[in-house]
Amino acid sequence: MKKNNTQQSGFLELIVIILVALILLRFLDIDISAFLAKEWVKEFIVYTKEMLALVWQDILNIYRSVRGN
Repeated sequence: MKKNNTQQSGFLELIVIILVALILLRFLDIDISAFLAKEWVKEFIVYTKEMLALVWQDILNIYRSVRGN
């Protein structure tokens, strides 16, 4: 019996897409480090990280309540 691991293949696809995007940006001579050094990008990354942490905590709380713990 063959088991498909779609979650792992989705993660690998995401990594491949990111790598292709980085190679394409390098090929087009777009400086990624200059973009990431901008203050508004840093603030957006911090904000996004905080929001993802809150969403993850909500998901865990929902999972725990459904599971019964």
